[in-house]
Amino acid sequence: MTWLGDELGRIADDMPERDLTVRAYELHRRRRRNLVALTAAALVVVVVLAGTVTTRLLPGRAADAVSPPAPPEQSTVDVGWVPTAAALPLFVAQSEGYFAAEGLTVRPVSVQAGAAGVPLLLTKRLAIVESDYCTALATNALGKDIKIVGGMHRAGPRSLALTVPAGSRIRDVSGLKDKWIAVPGLSGLPTLALTALLERHGLARQDVKLAETSYPDMVKGLNRGRFAAALLAEPFVTAGASKVRVLEEAMSGEFAGLPDSGWAATGEWARANPRTLAAFQRAIAKAQRRIAADPALVARTLPKYLRIDPRAAARADAGSYPVGLDVRGLQRLADLARRHRFLRGPIDVRTVIASPG
Repeated sequence: MTWLGDELGRIADDMPERDLTVRAYELHRRRRRNLVALTAAALVVVVVLAGTVTTRLLPGRAADAVSPPAPPEQSTVDVGWVPTAAALPLFVAQSEGYFAAEGLTVRPVSVQAGAAGVPLLLTKRLAIVESDYCTALATNALGKDIKIVGGMHRAGPRSLALTVPAGSRIRDVSGLKDKWIAVPGLSGLPTLALTALLERHGLARQDVKLAETSYPDMVKGLNRGRFAAALLAEPFVTAGASKVRVLEEAMSGEFAGLPDSGWAATGEWARANPRTLAAFQRAIAKAQRRIAADPALVARTLPKYLRIDPRAAARADAGSYPVGLDVRGLQRLADLARRHRFLRGPIDVRTVIASPG
């Protein structure tokens, strides 16, 4: 029996016979209206939910669209680099396509030392240059618009070494008095580290003669008797191991563990090209993380841009490539530069670091 039959039986007991059919019919109509209303409400809910899901899935809606990042102000940038292992992130970023992914075309330009790159920045022939931190700090202290725009390298124990010819009779640093020493520049961090090393052995900078020479030419100069010693950087220390002998590591003592080089640009260029700079920084940071994750990348990449034997590249103490700036280490370096009279006065390194954006 249906629900309508049950209701008819109940109503028949309470009502006269003539009202039975009328009341049953009215009850049936009410039940039907309620069922129709419930069905309609359910249909509305389904339609609303379907519309919501469809709205979220539809592409190109203004409310949900994400604007693509603005491109760099400059798509092509000339970047100066010094031919040592410190420049590795530049070439990893290049070969791995990290610059291209940021919309940048980077054109590497070789410079002998950071100090040689600074004039190229100031004359706008370079946008960014690899620079030792001492050069960047000293140039800024002279009132030049030079800013540190990124970290790059931390020297390892043998990343910078004072060397002599393999057959030299000189056995310690004190034996270099009145001798010629090849250096990459007459100022900058390498020469600062050499000055401190000489002082630890009882010599002043004036007690030796410095010859400004590129790293690739130093070993040749040693072998030909032009210099008694040379301040070599990796991978040339390892590559020349059969011809030279390490007298003492330069980034030792008070310089041990300090950052040594980064990226510099003029403040004017950094302010005018914030997106270009940010794109360059992201690509370099990606390369630095890649090197940390795959140390064998050092041996695979160095021979491609420094023309050294792959076996020497594999043995080189390339140092490390930390992401970001070590501000505390940079301040220690500035204080050492002042102590050894490479800076005339105190300097807060935070004033030399380019502000983000």
